[in-house]
Amino acid sequence: MTAPCSHRWPRIVAESLRAVREPIHTIGRAPVCSTPTDVLAMIHGATTPMRSPETPPSFLYPTQHDPWRRVTHALAHWGGALLAEPVGTGKSWIALAVATRERDPALVLAPAILLSQWKTMARAAGVPIITWSHERLSRGALPPRWPSLVIVDESHRFRSPGIRRVRALAPHLVGRRTLLLTATPIVNRARDMVEQLRLIVSDDALALDGILSLTSLESCGRPPAAVRRLVVRGPTPPMANGRSLTALPRHPAEARRGCQAVHLIDRLVLSQTAAVRQLLRTVLLDAAGSSDAAMHAALARYRALLLHARDAGGVSRRAIRHFAGPGLDQMVFWSLVGGEGESDLEVGDLPIIEAALSSAPDDHPWMTALLTTIDDTVPTVCFARHRATARALRLRLGDTTAWVTGSEAGIGPHRLPRQAVLEAFGPMRENWTVRSRPPRILIATDVAAEGLDLQAAGRIVHIDLPWTAMRLAQREGRLLRLGQHHATVDIVARHPVPCIERALQPAARIRRKHRLAAEWFDVLEQPDRPAANSQLAASVATLHSAQQSSDVVLIALSRGMHAGVLVLARADGGEWTEQQALVTRLLGHAMECPAARLDVEEVREVFASALRAVYAGMAEPAPGMAVLIHRAQRLARAAARRRDATEVARLDRLLAFAAAPQMLGGRMLLDRWRAMSDDQLFRVEIPASEPRPPVAARVLAALLFRSPGAELR
Repeated sequence: MTAPCSHRWPRIVAESLRAVREPIHTIGRAPVCSTPTDVLAMIHGATTPMRSPETPPSFLYPTQHDPWRRVTHALAHWGGALLAEPVGTGKSWIALAVATRERDPALVLAPAILLSQWKTMARAAGVPIITWSHERLSRGALPPRWPSLVIVDESHRFRSPGIRRVRALAPHLVGRRTLLLTATPIVNRARDMVEQLRLIVSDDALALDGILSLTSLESCGRPPAAVRRLVVRGPTPPMANGRSLTALPRHPAEARRGCQAVHLIDRLVLSQTAAVRQLLRTVLLDAAGSSDAAMHAALARYRALLLHARDAGGVSRRAIRHFAGPGLDQMVFWSLVGGEGESDLEVGDLPIIEAALSSAPDDHPWMTALLTTIDDTVPTVCFARHRATARALRLRLGDTTAWVTGSEAGIGPHRLPRQAVLEAFGPMRENWTVRSRPPRILIATDVAAEGLDLQAAGRIVHIDLPWTAMRLAQREGRLLRLGQHHATVDIVARHPVPCIERALQPAARIRRKHRLAAEWFDVLEQPDRPAANSQLAASVATLHSAQQSSDVVLIALSRGMHAGVLVLARADGGEWTEQQALVTRLLGHAMECPAARLDVEEVREVFASALRAVYAGMAEPAPGMAVLIHRAQRLARAAARRRDATEVARLDRLLAFAAAPQMLGGRMLLDRWRAMSDDQLFRVEIPASEPRPPVAARVLAALLFRSPGAELR
């Protein structure tokens, strides 16, 4: 009760007090005894992503309702979500449905080739949007307006924090809700997905699930189920259309040509630096595997590079990277090539290259096999990574062939707008009126491998294989998507000749990267059903010694509208751990044990330890921010002495921002502010952020047991 007094603040008088070992023990309610089956069910229920209860817009298919509800909830509670639904399931429509809830038009950032498609869909859905291209961001050009919702299409292009488009975008996402769209969030490694998440949420977004830092996900062999709160991906729906896989027949002359190319490349010295030599060799082998035309083009570029090195006394790392081209950015570790200084090249290779370029390229054998394979009426899309290969094939196929590259498009010798060419292979092919008859064959570089609707085509040909499984899925997803016109889609792959296959191993590389992505997708695609599975529990129980004692505690944590769960386990009197394998093993062993009574005090101690760990992890400021925090404190004390309440309040917001875990853009802002003078620091604009509510916690369930035959605690 409150006692009246003459002081400014009231005094609180307690009738009785009870001493506690730690104040944190007063949080939550007493745990209850549970069976292993109950605990398994509660673990699954606590990690199941939540849904918005709202009704989705009518233009969505029923299969798109659940992803929409999950994304809507994630944006409302975390401020960011990554929609990673499989290729062709309508992610753009789900994003537009999310935008219907906005007062202002959403900002859509997409590759330039997709902007027209986004505008068409937005008009059909009646959703106002603002569009801006990735390419403009890469040049440092920013949108004139930044609304509260930002949609980033093909977000795997933003997986590298050091590139210019990421540096331009990230600071502007702080304080805004951001939806990322990509069917292939993992390109080369798990870090690709982690970097995309760091772009839209703070590093401790999943701290309540025991993931104190998103960067720790990089080392996870199997991702924790809590990632499903931020990454939305459901099972791949069964396609109404079938698919057939065939290999393009190989002409004997092509094998001879490939071996001659490998022999030529082996004669080149290239460089005395091992990393540069390996890079140049890979570029030339890759071109040789595509076509004779691509090989000649690569040799011509290398000749120009050598001439420049001879005249200038060396070439820079930037020049070598330009020679390699963007297609190999996926697999080259540029740090191994050296700094920005000059790199040594072997100008003695010039006579060998001059002799090789004196003969005309000959791609007649494989082109003849291709023409025989596609000699029917099925609309066909041929993908090639090298422009020289695409151009040679276009010239061979004649004036009625459509083509699209990164900079231009057309039919035969005539240039046309890219959108007009692509619509000839889109869902409205029958209404195409640009020419009297729509073209039957489209030749495209990988610029057309993302986001486009090419459902009118019934065959896809991989002229050369990409470097990643992601690119392969993106290519095939142009045809294998909702609205496909054909009952069966034919997929034809042209594999490199054996000597080039042994050197580059593209198929093995694709399989390896596909397995990595599949491990994560297996977790992300888990259906929401009860997790209690006695067969699974019995299979893992055999891994556990029958002589060990075990404990499992399930703790639910919440902060405002955010919720998470910590599952802690201990075996044989060891340390409490969150290791997923140990938790699963102990729960499996518990399935075979009789019910045990609960040691409430010990569970409360575990409860307190878990909370302390979560608090400690979330309280750590971003690395390197101590100097900025001390400066802001000094400036705040000076403002307080001047009785400048406005400045004190602003510096207080700066301190709160600097001390809190940040998303990537927040870290960039803090690094920028740290380099400022005091006068400049007084003028920075601090992004608005909501104060963090305290963490509340409770024990959902606890198991305490010993092996059969041992005395219970």
